[in-house]
Amino acid sequence: MILTVWEQKQKRQIPAAEGQTVLQALQTAGIFVEATCGGGGTCGKCLAQINKIPQLTCLTPAADGMEIIVGHTEDFAIVDISADREGITAGVSYGLAVDIGTTTIALTLVNLDNGKPVLSHGVINSQRALGADVISRIKAADEGKLDVLRRCVLDDICTGISYLCKESRVLAGSHLDDSPVSDFNLIRYIRKIVIAGNTTMLHILMGESCHSLGQYPFTPVFIELQRHSFKDIFGTVTFDDELPSCEVVLLPGISTYVGADVAAGILYGYALEEGGLRLLVDLGTNGELALFSPDAVTATATAAGPAFEAGNISCGTGSIPGAIAKAVYRPETESFEWETIGGADNPIGICGSGVLDIAAQLVLHGFIDEAGSLEEDFVIAPGITFTQKDVRELQLAKSAVRAGIEVLLSDFGVFYDDIDKVYLAGGFGHTLNLESAIILGILPEAWRHKVQAIGNSSLAGSVRVLTDSAALDTIVDFTAKAKEINLSAHPEFNDLFMEHMMFENTTAG
Repeated sequence: MILTVWEQKQKRQIPAAEGQTVLQALQTAGIFVEATCGGGGTCGKCLAQINKIPQLTCLTPAADGMEIIVGHTEDFAIVDISADREGITAGVSYGLAVDIGTTTIALTLVNLDNGKPVLSHGVINSQRALGADVISRIKAADEGKLDVLRRCVLDDICTGISYLCKESRVLAGSHLDDSPVSDFNLIRYIRKIVIAGNTTMLHILMGESCHSLGQYPFTPVFIELQRHSFKDIFGTVTFDDELPSCEVVLLPGISTYVGADVAAGILYGYALEEGGLRLLVDLGTNGELALFSPDAVTATATAAGPAFEAGNISCGTGSIPGAIAKAVYRPETESFEWETIGGADNPIGICGSGVLDIAAQLVLHGFIDEAGSLEEDFVIAPGITFTQKDVRELQLAKSAVRAGIEVLLSDFGVFYDDIDKVYLAGGFGHTLNLESAIILGILPEAWRHKVQAIGNSSLAGSVRVLTDSAALDTIVDFTAKAKEINLSAHPEFNDLFMEHMMFENTTAG
């Protein structure tokens, strides 16, 4: 059977097999619409116009002659996070750091001659179309979609590299007075690529089976340091008709669910200051926690789900222009004041930091009670609401993280006051309103003056491997010695999880 698909005003005809849903047919044809629940019919994100009627593609059987209109794929750019534009020039050796996040893939170009980052860029991980979290990706890989998932991440990384190549050529134009701009090709100057990511993302990158990652005893195919040529991983992808010849290093992880991204974050944490007991908290699609001192590392991962990045939130969206990122409830007008990314007047949805602000304000002003009940959907902006289901998604996420923190402290034999510094990692940690996190009970009041947002620590750790000759030995050493706590088997976790499902702040003032 043949389906007609309109995507960004472009018409395509694609085949569909008997028994496939529309979503499956689209994915097979390389057309990725968001499906954060993995096609389970629960997130509502894969809505499309099918024969002029809005329908969920994951629940609609494909039929010959269907006409389908799909929307735009979310995308965004993190450009010039730490740009040193004067550093882009010929004759310099460059390195590339890559963080493969479940939601976002970020890249930073580094001048290896002086150790300075010169340009950064990021894109939404297009695997998101097959599920919002690691579990749904493992499931998709097990169902025969490993090659599709791998192609997504390879294409996304290459798209990022292409952007850096294009942008570096533009920037180099003002410095290469004796050479035409068109002659500057970044690829021939890249000497090394360092990649971090959670264990599942790195398995998919390498085309390794993810089956054992989702089955007890959750054994990875690999977590140790990997060294490969660019061609080994990316095949014969060329940039300006040139195939990169550089080495690609995959950083080591600690376990199946405490991967190289956490290890890179710990490495970066060690570099921020000497001594002390520190906690790394990464509230991305998965809640990852690491408690570390100069002599020891203990880490865990908690199944927080995608709520912190607005996955499975009814009006949730990525951190893209038009997303509500900050919100305050005004009792005098009985309405919310909000700010969007990019200052758009008409919001398109709510990103992770906005979700926390809204929930915290509803708790603070008594609209959400101690048990998490919200009597009716709350209108945040025209067409944007916050629902009871959204509250439950956030409750599960915040409870999992807080319970995980307390198990980690208990195992280490310390208390809240013993922690010298709390590093909030990830883009979400950078934009998180600390007051909202405390109101909701994600973090304790005792840490109000100890929290420091450090951005993408996985990417920063990868950059450090490029710029510090001793860093690679350091990360290999502590990952081999690190202790992991399995929360699902921990005797205290379930009780703590139930305890922290409750909200404490239920009245304003």
